[in-house]
Amino acid sequence: MTKHTHRTTRLRWLVASLSLLVAAACTSAATGSATGSTTSPRSTPSATPSGIIVTRTFLGAGQHPAVTVEAPSAKWTPFKEFALTNDCCGVAFWDVGMVARNPCHSIGNLVDPGPTVEDLVTALEAQPMRHATPPTNVTLAGYQGKYLEWSVPKDWVVTGDGNFKGCDVQSDGSRDFVSWLGAGGIGQRWQQEAGQVDRLWILNVNGQRLVIDASHAPGTTQAQLAEQAAIVRSVRFAT
Repeated sequence: MTKHTHRTTRLRWLVASLSLLVAAACTSAATGSATGSTTSPRSTPSATPSGIIVTRTFLGAGQHPAVTVEAPSAKWTPFKEFALTNDCCGVAFWDVGMVARNPCHSIGNLVDPGPTVEDLVTALEAQPMRHATPPTNVTLAGYQGKYLEWSVPKDWVVTGDGNFKGCDVQSDGSRDFVSWLGAGGIGQRWQQEAGQVDRLWILNVNGQRLVIDASHAPGTTQAQLAEQAAIVRSVRFAT
């Protein structure tokens, strides 16, 4: 998996037929108790029957524990090996590596935040334009860590396939608003639209820092957010 050689090999949360999102690309408060691009993200994901247990893994280089989640609705579908999506939202699993100092100008501006939960939290809080909430202590699936939310500015001009006006032109010609790269440069978390919100659980899993990213679009309903939160609460690690 390369970092980003072609647009179709990079992270896309949501696929075709999204009424709220631009092209094919997920603000409300969440509690700390709850609440992924490999190759060919434009392929159609397979349907997930309501209540089925789905096994996911973390995107990034290295060895990672598998996780299981329960999809509460048939509208949620597996996306590659590291995420679930529906028509508003996504839940993805990341081993975060380099973090952009500036999400709009990431070229030559990536930093290794350090290996700990606290290191990554500090780097995310420092990223401009994201309005990160103060981190809070959290326990999820038996593992401790930090929870925070951050967002994309609501008034940004975004066109086509997640192209943010004025941002760096990447090697594939896109203008990305970059959050981070997966460990070892495998996968890139670039945002899809103005006003997008990410709810982040940054966990210490037996000494390994791992991130659960629950993202949603502006206009997402409370019912949809509740389903997303239920998926995160259902996370279990196969360690």
